[in-house]
Amino acid sequence: MSKDIDFRAFGKLEYDSITTDEVKDLKKLDYIKRLNLAKKGYIDGNLKKLLAQGKEKELLVNHDHKIVPIGNFRILESDSLLCAIKFGFQFNTQTFFMASTTHGNIPLWKTYDGRGLRQSVSALHPVEKSSLRFEHSFYGADRLQNERKDSRNIAAFYNDAVQLTFQSNPYFKESILLPSEQVVSDPIQYVGKQFHLSEFEGKYNIMTLTEATERYLVFQSFLETAPKSESLYFGMQEFKERFLDSKIELIAYLKHGLQLGIHQGVLYVRRKEEVNGHSRLQWETYKKLMQSKEISAQERLYLSKEVIVKKNFVVEKEAIVLKNNERTAFLKKHYGTGEWRFAEGEKNQEDMNFRPIVGSVLRHIDRNYSHCKNFPIALVKLKNNLAVQTVQMKPS
Repeated sequence: MSKDIDFRAFGKLEYDSITTDEVKDLKKLDYIKRLNLAKKGYIDGNLKKLLAQGKEKELLVNHDHKIVPIGNFRILESDSLLCAIKFGFQFNTQTFFMASTTHGNIPLWKTYDGRGLRQSVSALHPVEKSSLRFEHSFYGADRLQNERKDSRNIAAFYNDAVQLTFQSNPYFKESILLPSEQVVSDPIQYVGKQFHLSEFEGKYNIMTLTEATERYLVFQSFLETAPKSESLYFGMQEFKERFLDSKIELIAYLKHGLQLGIHQGVLYVRRKEEVNGHSRLQWETYKKLMQSKEISAQERLYLSKEVIVKKNFVVEKEAIVLKNNERTAFLKKHYGTGEWRFAEGEKNQEDMNFRPIVGSVLRHIDRNYSHCKNFPIALVKLKNNLAVQTVQMKPS
């Protein structure tokens, strides 16, 4: 007691007033042990158990203090957390660690094992849905800024662990979204979600939407995020043109400068729009455009009556171009009747008058375009066209 002031104070003030079960501090448990030995000559089994647990916790704490956390993985189904894995690095031994369980909020670190990580992740399955969501956070860049010699090694390790984990379970890929009109109309609800974005070299990259407003979207790489993921900024119009409009398949050029397209079973209409004094073409879903005040009554009537009801337009699919030195002609199939129609001229295609191919038109095509490269293909289409007309003329 004369050598340890804390021991003396504990023996006088606390020892007789507290029970062993109330003491959580290892140092005080050791005091109780020494005082019990002095008074009783032995210690009971409960105290031995508490001492063993305290020493184990102290070892875990000491081990934890030597490891610098560098990242965290989370695997979820909807909002239910299925698994959480922490990653750390010990500088003096240059060793990577991982921990998926805790003891008293202290991570139970074990040496990193890629095979074990793959096995534990691949064993996870969704219960209610057909996908799992994989999230991860790298915070090594901030904590390791003074350890530049190790930062490259740590960043490479983290990226490898992310890719290994993502590839270990096919249910993760099912949660990756494709760009859609909903992202543009309500972007904030998609923050933190992952998307397939077709990037500069035509590759599909998985990107995380990290920030969203009504005016712009910010994405960062999902699989290669360390040491610091580069941000990609897209204005809403740029995002639409790059990732939405480019996916829309053009079906037909319509009257009034309109165009018809389709993407994932949804019908789109493209029309001229004035932006800051400049005219530009803008895709919009047919449903949304018909509800808009921007479209004129004439355009609304034309789309609803001629295009949707009567299907009175020619389609771009399988269209044939015939060229000679002086003229350009087009053969396109009429959507409503299935017949091929003919038009020629130097005007814009949407302004051309596509006529039924009758005898005089056939002779005109043969006389002016029979030497064209595409004429044999056109001839097959015209024969099919005559067959369609013959069937239509048969009495019922």
